[in-house]
Amino acid sequence: MFFSKIFKKKDHLHFLAQAGKHLAAERYADARVDFLEAQSRCPAEAAEEQRQIQQGIAQAGNHLAELNLEEGAHALNAGELNKAFDNFTLARQLADDPKLRARAEAGLKQLDEPQQAPPAVAPKAAAHGGSSCASCKDTGHGAVELEDQDSGMHEEDRFFLLVQPLPGDLPRRYAALGEKFVHAYLLIHEGNDAKALPILQEMLLSSENDIVIYEVALIMYRAGRAHECEELLNRSLRLNPSNATSYLALVHLHADARRFPEALSVVSRMLELGILPDQAQLMLGELHEASGDQTAALEAWSKALELPSVARPAAERLIPLLAGQGREAEAKFLAKKYLKGCC
Repeated sequence: MFFSKIFKKKDHLHFLAQAGKHLAAERYADARVDFLEAQSRCPAEAAEEQRQIQQGIAQAGNHLAELNLEEGAHALNAGELNKAFDNFTLARQLADDPKLRARAEAGLKQLDEPQQAPPAVAPKAAAHGGSSCASCKDTGHGAVELEDQDSGMHEEDRFFLLVQPLPGDLPRRYAALGEKFVHAYLLIHEGNDAKALPILQEMLLSSENDIVIYEVALIMYRAGRAHECEELLNRSLRLNPSNATSYLALVHLHADARRFPEALSVVSRMLELGILPDQAQLMLGELHEASGDQTAALEAWSKALELPSVARPAAERLIPLLAGQGREAEAKFLAKKYLKGCC
């Protein structure tokens, strides 16, 4: 998952295909970002692809707007006016559907009612976790330009969309790292590791941080420096033994090198510490299968069936395994129960 991206120059068709996959998987933030990347690279003469991209941006934006409207309404009812203002403002920006924009405007008007004046905080700041990146000054690399001319989105809003899928409290912790980190993170997403690395290294000179070290580790991996990547991931985990992404990256690093005993050891540690236990249980089966131990894989995935969040993918992996062993009745039972009868 974390090492599958190859950060090299890619054309609009690559990002269009990726965006379509994210949209189908209901990963709307990732889809919108990739549609915007496709748009910035799409030739003007490719009219049909331009149309597909525009439709995708609108579709992903509408889904994200709906989510923000729901969050905004909940925050308003709970009296969290700052958060409501942020959600309604972002919904208005993301929505392509006029009805959704009207709902966002209506939400903002509610905040204008007497004794409920809109908060003075910039909308893009609190949505990232409460720290205003716009108030930070970048003294080492020049001021970060908040308006992204290619995508029409603020840098901080793009950053917000990108970090939301991260597990646990990581979206909040990523946002708290400030404007320099936001800029470096977006450079990484754009494939510009060379410019991002000095920013992250400078941040580490002033203080150790497991997230910054993790991002440097991934840059090292993409540069073909797997040994340094491993050292940095272990350093990140020494600083913060509960950083889920560092564990996942370490599992993938070992698995890519076919070092299955080390990968299994990391996953076992995750299960012991209760770190992403559902994903860890699913990965346990995948690692056993990749190492050739089908019996252990079957056992691991059978346990994963008990976890609602990963029961379906566990069943999808178990069905061909059981069928290959001639256990057709069990395979059909799982298909009926977890895949709605699809084989």
